Amino acid sequence: MRIAIDCDPGNGVPGANTDDGLALGLAVTAPELQLELVTTVAGNTPADVGAAVARELFREWRVDVAVVAGSRAPLVRDPAPWRRLLDREDLSEEHRRLWDGIPRPLAAGGGETDDGGLAAARALARLVRANPGEITVVALGPLTNLARALRLDPAFARNVAGIAIMGGALSVPGRAVDTNFGYDPHAAHAVLTSGARVTVVPLDTTISTMLTPRDLDRLRRIGSPIAESLARTTAPWLRYSAETRGIPGCWLHDVLVVAMLVDPSIVTRRRGRLSVSLDEGPAQGAAAFFPGDDPDRDDLGGDDPDRDDPDRDDPGAPVALVDGVDNAGLLEVFFGALTR
Repeated sequence: MRIAIDCDPGNGVPGANTDDGLALGLAVTAPELQLELVTTVAGNTPADVGAAVARELFREWRVDVAVVAGSRAPLVRDPAPWRRLLDREDLSEEHRRLWDGIPRPLAAGGGETDDGGLAAARALARLVRANPGEITVVALGPLTNLARALRLDPAFARNVAGIAIMGGALSVPGRAVDTNFGYDPHAAHAVLTSGARVTVVPLDTTISTMLTPRDLDRLRRIGSPIAESLARTTAPWLRYSAETRGIPGCWLHDVLVVAMLVDPSIVTRRRGRLSVSLDEGPAQGAAAFFPGDDPDRDDLGGDDPDRDDPDRDDPGAPVALVDGVDNAGLLEVFFGALTR
């Protein structure tokens, strides 16, 4: 499967999640996947920082894949409240010291983002347009770059093979809105309603995954440059996650989205319609799912002849929703790829 990954990696950045980096590691080692492009978007990290992270990982891994920095801000909403949260401005000195000894990737400044962050959208649009029906886009951050690609190329939704999204919180205690949809709800709405074939992996499902200290030791024992790099940069995040969330390790949100492309049997899916709230207020970006009548279909969304029917009672756009995961199977997909 030929893929492009749009992401917001944080390996080496104090307080930033490393699941994007782990997902990139899986994408470049799984023989079932051919990674052709990486774009970065503001979310877990600023877009230029994420690009620096991805480039540094690929340099260490000796992987030659283009990395293009993209959108620095949401389509509409003010990013400042989310940036204060995501940039961990309140990170304690004790927790900041967890990242001591790990070089922090530094954004080069300017570069691709000098055009207003459109470079990533243009790169995605070019790749999909040149390869109709061949490229699956894996969206692991806010959907700003994809929404802008849709604006640039009206045929994008028709030409993309599918879009696999990590995003949305349906019924997560204490989390009415997840980061990816909440950071740019208008982009999420645009992508979901574009007519593309869409699979959504919500936070409800990804928080049933787990990487523990024992799994981290297993990663270290592989001994490859990729495994060593991922273990070194994930170790502080795993400890921070465990201490601040009261869980045994860290969740594998983004790894799951890539792993299910390698082995679809590790997840369960159901068809339905998904909506994203654009109402002003703290619930902007909240997702709601309305199950369909064909739960056995596991293809990506789209292909909905009633999409524009004004008499439909159920709101939202057609998607395949991933509602279950076998964590042991997920880990075997991940470790199986890295040990090949």
